[in-house]
Amino acid sequence: MKQRAHAWVALRALKLLDDSGKAPKLVELLSYYLSDVWEGAWLPDTLIVDMRYGHIFKMDSDPDIIGFDIIKEDRMKTSYTKLRSKLRGKRLCLEYIMGEPELAKPYKVHPDKGGHLPNRVIALSQTIGDMLKMSDYPLAFYAKEKKSSAYRDVLTEQTVKDLSLSPNFSARQIALTFFMLSHYICDAYMPLHCDMRDYGGEEDKTRRLPRSLHPSIEEEWERHFPEKEILSIHEQTRQSIDEVIKSLPEGSIIKIDLNEEYSLKDKFPIITQDEWQEMVYIARVSYAFSRRWIPKPYRDVDAMIQDIRKEEFEKATNYIFHDAVQSITAIWYKAWRRFVV
Repeated sequence: MKQRAHAWVALRALKLLDDSGKAPKLVELLSYYLSDVWEGAWLPDTLIVDMRYGHIFKMDSDPDIIGFDIIKEDRMKTSYTKLRSKLRGKRLCLEYIMGEPELAKPYKVHPDKGGHLPNRVIALSQTIGDMLKMSDYPLAFYAKEKKSSAYRDVLTEQTVKDLSLSPNFSARQIALTFFMLSHYICDAYMPLHCDMRDYGGEEDKTRRLPRSLHPSIEEEWERHFPEKEILSIHEQTRQSIDEVIKSLPEGSIIKIDLNEEYSLKDKFPIITQDEWQEMVYIARVSYAFSRRWIPKPYRDVDAMIQDIRKEEFEKATNYIFHDAVQSITAIWYKAWRRFVV
């Protein structure tokens, strides 16, 4: 996904968090740094630059591709029923893959080239909790619901130089880490980030899809989100988040706030498993989604849309972005609750 898509999804996740009423202090914290969403949600591509391993979790069911015989490995099968039991809430991408034959096969992430996207997500989520605990005074005092005795006792005598209260992390640094985290979660929902067919050079036997297909899908998506001038809140526009996320280009296929089927409403699932497990199951859904949505090696998105019909492309796109927004909100909330409870 490209920069406009990443920024929009992060802002839409913040709106969902606000609509839910679950973490008003987190909403307030992130709202002070809305002008950082445009760059912050894009830092993994521009500054971290770990695309070849940190943004992917590519899987396959072909034992020749994976590198070992998994045909007998029933434990490598993850059925729709199991995915349904592990992923809470309304998961449109999961509904899309019901009955997908690939789920009946043993499939696995490539041991050397598959990437470690779930690791990046849990690492950043845990880091946010750590940063909050070591945040600048008085942020740590303001955010935490249960105050420790160190905060309560002789509060007026505490100083910023006291390491036990305020080592080094500012509110802006924490907000930027939330926006970075959204990038990795969102990338798991780009189906080809989880499909080993989309890997390697043109002559590499692991590549079974043209190199042009993946970027052409992302370029098509990008046309349907607001431009930078709109998404850069407080820097180049004075619009509210509500106004920005609704400022889609004319003819946009993004219908999340217009179509009841794709509506996010004001709820998101509360994650009980850890973020690594959550992301592995999300990636498994995305892998099966890719196999169903892209059954052939289309040269580009135009050939794909011509074959599967524009309506199918639009539906799948809205499923992907609906679930991405929901997952970002849920994992942001989990990272926040790790500290405040």
